[in-house]
Amino acid sequence: MSVFVVSFRIADEQSIYGTYSERWSSVNDAVQNRAVGRNYWKQTTSFFALQATETSASALASAINVNSKFDPDKDLLLVVNLSSKDFKVIGVNKDADIDAIMALR
Repeated sequence: MSVFVVSFRIADEQSIYGTYSERWSSVNDAVQNRAVGRNYWKQTTSFFALQATETSASALASAINVNSKFDPDKDLLLVVNLSSKDFKVIGVNKDADIDAIMALR
């Protein structure tokens, strides 16, 4: 198990995976369902802190992607493993600074 933060942005447009609202709700639900004991913090929009059984950011990002209507051709997902120096970005990322920022940890 590891402790993670998850942030996501859903494009405000129709997708083959559904409307903005459908995709946002499904990603929100997928993150909540990964939380151990359904224990998570989600007081800000599209941001979670949680403990999950996955041990890598890549594994958690993949689980969220597979278990939601997330559209990697339109949306953006960031998973940071706070238990290690691991992170994963899936989707439309137009700013590579995240790689440089994460390298500073």
